[in-house]
Amino acid sequence: MKRLYAECARSDGRRIDTRRLTTLALLTAAALVLSLVESMLPPLLPIAPGAKLGLSNIAPLVALILLGVPDAFIVMTVKSLLGATLSGGLSGLMYSLPSGTASLAVEALMFYLLFGKTSLSMISLVGAVVFNAVQLCVACAVTGVDLLPLLPPLIAAGILAGAFTGLAAYYIIKKLPYTVYGVRRRK
Repeated sequence: MKRLYAECARSDGRRIDTRRLTTLALLTAAALVLSLVESMLPPLLPIAPGAKLGLSNIAPLVALILLGVPDAFIVMTVKSLLGATLSGGLSGLMYSLPSGTASLAVEALMFYLLFGKTSLSMISLVGAVVFNAVQLCVACAVTGVDLLPLLPPLIAAGILAGAFTGLAAYYIIKKLPYTVYGVRRRK
């Protein structure tokens, strides 16, 4: 997969790549739909309020692998902004944007530093735990209430959700046709 990323990352930088832009739009739309569907589902663990499966985090992870770090951050940011706007929970933006940014930054570091030594599921698992930890810290700062006793169940939920999300991203990337993300070489 690292070779795949290196091949996709090559570009001349002089023009907007239509394939890349279309892939970004499709990944963002998929993340948004998954986010809206997931907002209708019950929490992952009853003892961890607000813990979700994180299905919408599959799209930024796929973007990270196929398109690179800047495009993954674009997918995550647009998903957070539009998801908060469409669901009517603009206050949720203050939780999802910092959490998503920290999570994706950790996933990007792990991808670049450890990819041959660890799996995509492990990268996603660590990202999910970071997401939940940052979200809990933001909630503590916003509410002024000590919510740290919720950290262990949220870590457990992050482990479950991250492993599932990483597996899903792996199989999606494996099954995508090359024409979705491939780069044509000039002859």
